[in-house]
Amino acid sequence: MLKKIIVRIVIIALPLVTLYAYFLMESEANSRKEHPTDVGLGIAIMLFFILTVLVIGFSIDLIKRLHKKHYKVAFIDLSFLSLFILPILYINCQMGGCCDDFCNGYINFMNRVF
Repeated sequence: MLKKIIVRIVIIALPLVTLYAYFLMESEANSRKEHPTDVGLGIAIMLFFILTVLVIGFSIDLIKRLHKKHYKVAFIDLSFLSLFILPILYINCQMGGCCDDFCNGYINFMNRVF
């Protein structure tokens, strides 16, 4: 069971650490420019797509685990999915979202919590 948790953490950590290293390189290069640009927006878009791919992958794994009746592993997948949903919804709402009432309430809630 511990091995399955560690494998999932490594699967999550590799793209996020790579994105963080890329962000550090780009922000350093951006600070040396005469006219700096907005690096953060590009990183936020990339983070949104990375998390979306991870959610799709973990959802597929969750369905497979439930079908095979591996409920303990499915619970691990479900807990990781619940952690991914928060930043995905936040980024989606910041970029336009779908429902103004939901997004306004969600953004206000996240601003109060964090």
